[in-house]
Amino acid sequence: MTSAPTDDLAHPRAGHTNTIVDLDADLQRTVRHTAVMRQLFYVVVLLVALAGQVSGAVEALGIPLIWAIPAVGALELGGIVVLANADVRRRLGERATASRLLSAVIAASAVAFNWTAHTHKLLASFFAGMSALGYLVWLMHTENQRRDRLRATGDLPPTTPAYEVLGHWMRHPWLTLRAKNLAKADPRLGLYTSLATAKAEMRKQLRTNAIAKVLRRKIRAAVDPTTADIAINVFDLDQIAMRLANGADYDGLTALIAADLAPARLTCDMSTQFDQPAIAAAGTANRSLPDPDGLLAADTVDVPAAAAPGLSATTRPAAPAPTLEPPPPTNVPAPPAEPPPYEPISQEDAAMYQAWRRGIASGQEPTGADLARAGGRINDNTGIGRRAARRYRNAHANQ
Repeated sequence: MTSAPTDDLAHPRAGHTNTIVDLDADLQRTVRHTAVMRQLFYVVVLLVALAGQVSGAVEALGIPLIWAIPAVGALELGGIVVLANADVRRRLGERATASRLLSAVIAASAVAFNWTAHTHKLLASFFAGMSALGYLVWLMHTENQRRDRLRATGDLPPTTPAYEVLGHWMRHPWLTLRAKNLAKADPRLGLYTSLATAKAEMRKQLRTNAIAKVLRRKIRAAVDPTTADIAINVFDLDQIAMRLANGADYDGLTALIAADLAPARLTCDMSTQFDQPAIAAAGTANRSLPDPDGLLAADTVDVPAAAAPGLSATTRPAAPAPTLEPPPPTNVPAPPAEPPPYEPISQEDAAMYQAWRRGIASGQEPTGADLARAGGRINDNTGIGRRAARRYRNAHANQ
């Protein structure tokens, strides 16, 4: 076989055309050699099966050898002859169902006769297997020739790329199946291009489904469901997706994410995790620990002479005396308790209350329809959103 470097096969250059011609010539020689070997193999298999048929006819039926040879030869070759006739009819565009069924029945009869005509079952299975093998080899060759003719006339798609069993079929079966169908429709895609195209189509399908879902919800809030379905089929969802992609504010979204990742924001969030009153309580607890050496309870310290001129090294100024505050009077009434915050009465009310608080924090109070949609309702026909807004305003006005 004429071989070529890998670069000659992967990159078209001056010797690439010659390489393709050499490969085609080698393929033609291989086809001729295979045809010769197939014919020799079939002749040998036919002779063995015929010997089994003849010996079985002589042993089981008592037919003379001179008459047994043509009789069982007709049975052994009958399936092949009828199958060849069916192949001719199929070339003319017919299905040839009757001829194909008759061929299979004759071949099955030959196999069954070889099995039942011999008392030695191991020898019977050998002859029956050779009969079945000869018929199946001829059948496979006929079907291969038929597919080659259909592919040459354009009635059969070309062969698809060889996808990996583990890396493609087992890990991504649906993606590989879609890529295979795309390669059938367009043979120019190849292995990796068909996989990339299949991934792009799956992403496009997910995006289209998401846009259709949002658009259907938006339109149904204004019109009846039937009109909304009609509108979904009228609008070109791919066009909407393309316009959304062209108008997407990538800079704003990047800035929004970057603001949460700012070092000042991160350190602020970390500092809020510590409870300052707890830290103060921990310091008080440390002061109340036993101090046998008097280090924590000493009210004077030694002052170096260099640090405090005019004071001796043994001078220890006394610490200021603690100021004691008088206890609060017991007859003073306690200040009025602050009214508690609004407590939602259901999950729907909690979702609307959170949406209302977010709108108030941004400077624009949500409408009743916005609150109803936040609570999972399509519209505000029942007035639940407007009533909820009044409750929230009243609750926060009393605080």
